[in-house]
Amino acid sequence: MQENIPQSLDKARTYEKQGVVWIAWPEKMGELAVDEANYHDEFYEDAKDVHQLDAWRNIFYHNIIQNKLNEQPENSRILEVGAGSGTDAIKLKEKYKLTLTDISPKTLERTAKKLGHINIDYIAADGENLPFQDAYFDGLYMVATWHHFEDPKKALAEARRVLKPGGLLVIGVEPNSLYFGAIKNLRPILCKAVGTKTTDGSHADAEMSGFSYRDITKLFNVEWKDLEIKPMWLIAGWMHYFLEFIYRVFKMKKRIKLPLLIEKFIVGLDEILFKIPGFKHLGWHWVINTRNK
Repeated sequence: MQENIPQSLDKARTYEKQGVVWIAWPEKMGELAVDEANYHDEFYEDAKDVHQLDAWRNIFYHNIIQNKLNEQPENSRILEVGAGSGTDAIKLKEKYKLTLTDISPKTLERTAKKLGHINIDYIAADGENLPFQDAYFDGLYMVATWHHFEDPKKALAEARRVLKPGGLLVIGVEPNSLYFGAIKNLRPILCKAVGTKTTDGSHADAEMSGFSYRDITKLFNVEWKDLEIKPMWLIAGWMHYFLEFIYRVFKMKKRIKLPLLIEKFIVGLDEILFKIPGFKHLGWHWVINTRNK
């Protein structure tokens, strides 16, 4: 048994520490997971800029995710799977004992420089083979991550295993297959239009199709309770991806940013439209929260 390893880790396994990051990969990882680890180790992008995280259309829904997590009692043990740049963790780190995982150790190193080490453990791990003890965490969240897994159902089973009974699961910014299934099929044409290769970028993003509302209800039907599925972005989605397309086609130096008043109007209009029967199926993304039975 190794000394001084984070309490959350399964003590039956051995781990290597690189700087502030514990390497807790399984003995054998899937090809997609290996590709993702290598890609994100070697390629750094400013998530705030690329995904426009400081735009109201993102702030609004990240606030929903953070507010749901903030319902947990202070000092709860919270796990993030696919922490990336730590956008949501930075708002939670003062209140909770955080464990941040990512498939890429170098991504976690960069995040640790930004967030610090107090009340936070950094673990390089595969979300389909989590290295943690059973029923250890009070809450678990993943944002724009679940669709990256080769087997999303297995990742969900692992989330359930490490959560306590009644533990909270929040999954945010998951793509709707209504749109992203079509985008996957059109990828060769879109890549040609913006002057990139189909092999460029994250393979997980390239190969995913997302989830329909029905897919989600089926996956959470038996072993979870109190399921809430919230659509995200309708008009805002068309606007976001059109502006990104323009930015890439014309190779602009900076992404187009809309005035805050326009952003708030569009997001507010989307929220009204989602109340119309059937419109919840038209969001570009999903925000899901549920609890372990």
